[in-house]
Amino acid sequence: MSMKKTLMISALAVALSTSAIGVASAATQQQTSASVPFNVMVNDSNIQVRSVQANGTTLLSLRDLGSATGALFVVNVKSGVTAYIQGHSIELHAGSTAALVDGEQVDLQQAVESVNGSYYIAIDDFLNAFGLDGAVDDAGQVWIDAIEKIHADNISWINSSQLLASSLTGEGRTDYIVDAASGKFTKVLSSDSASELTVSPDGKKAAYTDEDGVVYVIDLTSKNFSSQTVSTDISIKPELVWSADSSAIYFLQTDKGTVIQKLTIADGKLTQVMNDKVDYKSSLNVSADGTKFFYVVSKPGTVTADANKPVDVDDVAIDNTGTEPQVYLFDSSVKDAAAGTKLTSTTDDKVFVGALADGSKAYYVSVVDGQPSSLVAVAADKTVTKLIGDKDVLQATLAGNKIYALTDAGEQTALYEVDTVSGAVKLIGNLAGNVSEVVAAPGTPAAVVIDDATFVIQGSTLVKVTN
Repeated sequence: MSMKKTLMISALAVALSTSAIGVASAATQQQTSASVPFNVMVNDSNIQVRSVQANGTTLLSLRDLGSATGALFVVNVKSGVTAYIQGHSIELHAGSTAALVDGEQVDLQQAVESVNGSYYIAIDDFLNAFGLDGAVDDAGQVWIDAIEKIHADNISWINSSQLLASSLTGEGRTDYIVDAASGKFTKVLSSDSASELTVSPDGKKAAYTDEDGVVYVIDLTSKNFSSQTVSTDISIKPELVWSADSSAIYFLQTDKGTVIQKLTIADGKLTQVMNDKVDYKSSLNVSADGTKFFYVVSKPGTVTADANKPVDVDDVAIDNTGTEPQVYLFDSSVKDAAAGTKLTSTTDDKVFVGALADGSKAYYVSVVDGQPSSLVAVAADKTVTKLIGDKDVLQATLAGNKIYALTDAGEQTALYEVDTVSGAVKLIGNLAGNVSEVVAAPGTPAAVVIDDATFVIQGSTLVKVTN
């Protein structure tokens, strides 16, 4: 849990307002009224807490709020109160404008009040000290989200209601299934050697490799998330891509991604799809019928050294001419096809986004120094079309026949939806904060990563599901 409250003020977020529950300085606290009931929504449930008026400001019972959000209390610690919630401790004292959160001081906007032996606190101070997300709507209703959330370094969709989230540490990775509506999570796998989990299109399985390249499939529907070995082949597999029917896995083989292989899940059979001796393939995409393969080839630069200089002199030159990434298409349905067709030849950098299921087009973000980045489509016949060319595209993802793209909007980041059939571009909204990624899949909502936390877009609202 992050101990810093996240405030999102955008067209897609409900702003935390102090209009209904105001903030007053400690110096102005002179009179305190008797307590009266006050309704608070905690995790979408209506909870009644005690409240008092202190110099025109509404303060809420610390114990009632804490109990509603799952905190445990120890009273009279140095004439104060210590609350324990989700592995953190918060120490508060009457008359003080500071709290100790895990031993570190956090400033409060106004002093905690003691009324008839009970502590009362301003709602924004409570949220800040306890590290919880909340808001006050225009009607003055207080909303608090007190469901414990994980921190996620990577996310992907399992289905329209669940995300797969991965937390990375120096000891390895832990993967979780996260509810897209509440943020509740269940641990799936912890490992110090597993690769990133790749979810099957049907959302029932996920594939990964260990440090030796052995392929495993984990059952996401089983109670204990059981895994099975589906291939003991120990070649390096930098990418795993599921077939559309979730019956097979395609992967690039060798440390240079030279070969495209197919692995059948039922029997572990390996079938070579293509070996054109071209190294440095990446971003493999496979059509729904399993016959068309889009990928990117990025050649390394040529390193040269002056033969007249001593070998211990670090004086080399790298020539990157002709190393720009290019998009290729290999059609295995073509008789005697042995190599992919180069679809692009321009010198821009290309960040691959994805390919349509029918294998007709692929998409990438074109990056040129000194120019706004653009969203580009390239067809199987090498026709290139700019879908977004008048905005600086920061990142994009393909979800079925839609592309979600983040663009630079000055102090904010704009989120657009692109229809791959008509080419229509629609603004979804502007986002505040450090927006780094949009993630979507066919039939799912879009999720965005803002300040390292994951938010799911539900209508006109952002729902925070990971910290």
